[in-house]
Amino acid sequence: MMRLIILILAVLLMSLAAYAKPDLAVESVSSELDAGRIGTMVLSIRNAQTNATEEALYTFNSSDALCLVLRAVSHDERLRVLSEPLHIGSLRSGSEIKVNVDAIAGEDIGIYPVDIILSYMWLSGIEKSGGTSSEVYFLYENSTDVFPVEAKVVSGPVLSLFSSGSSLEIRNLGDRTAKSVSVRIESPLVLRRSEIELGEIPPGKSKRIEIPRLEDGEHPVVCRVNYTSGFTEVSTELATVVRMRHLPNVSIVLLVPVIAAVLYVVLRRDGLRSMIRR
Repeated sequence: MMRLIILILAVLLMSLAAYAKPDLAVESVSSELDAGRIGTMVLSIRNAQTNATEEALYTFNSSDALCLVLRAVSHDERLRVLSEPLHIGSLRSGSEIKVNVDAIAGEDIGIYPVDIILSYMWLSGIEKSGGTSSEVYFLYENSTDVFPVEAKVVSGPVLSLFSSGSSLEIRNLGDRTAKSVSVRIESPLVLRRSEIELGEIPPGKSKRIEIPRLEDGEHPVVCRVNYTSGFTEVSTELATVVRMRHLPNVSIVLLVPVIAAVLYVVLRRDGLRSMIRR
C-alpha cells in the first residue's frame, strides 16, 4: 500500500510542470461602439505561459488559470458596462478564448478607458505530509490581474432616406459601414413589396431603389430599414416625400408644333387669296 501511495505521489510531482504562475494577456479584437446604442466589445483572453509539457496539459499544470472570472469597469460615466461578471472557467497554458462584453455609449464620440479585471486561482504547489500515512495536499493561490483597454465610440452608420425622381436613395451619413442592409417599403400601399436586399453601404455612399410611377402630387413614403453595425442589429423607420410630376405624352408634344404649322399655312394661304380678290 505504501508503495502505491509513493508511486501516485511521484506521478503527481512529475506531471506538475515547474511552478509558474499563469501569464495572462488581454487584447481588444473589436472595441467600436455606436454612440447612443448598445454594442459589444470583443476581447481576446490568452494564457501565454507555455512551460507545460505535452503530458502536463492533460494532468496538473501550475500555469493553468482556474475558476477564471472577468469583470469590465468603465472609467467614464458616459460609457456604461452592461455585462455581469463573466465566469470563464479554466484557461489552459498556451490557450486563448474570445469573450463579449456588452456596453452602452452616450452620444459623445471618442475613446474611453476600460479596465478588464481577471480573477483566478492557480496551482502553486503540491506537498506531502510526513508519517506512516502520507497525505498529498494541493496548494492554490488566488490572483487578480488588471488590463487597461480602450473602447472607441463612433457615430456608427447614419442612414437617411431621400427621393430622386422615380427612385428612393438610402444614404449613409455616418462613419461606419452599414452591413446586411434590407429595406421594406411600408407606405404608400402601391409601393408595398417584400424586403429589398442592398448589402453593404460604406460611409458617404448610397444605394437606390426604383419605385413604380405614382400619380402627380406629393406622396409620403415610409420604409423599414434593417442593418448590422459591428455586432449589433439595428432596425429603424425612415421617411421622405416623393414629388411626382408627369411630363406630357411625347406624341402630344410633337403634335402641337405640327398643328401650329398647318394653321399657319392655312391662314397664310387664305390671306393671299383675299389679297388677290381685291
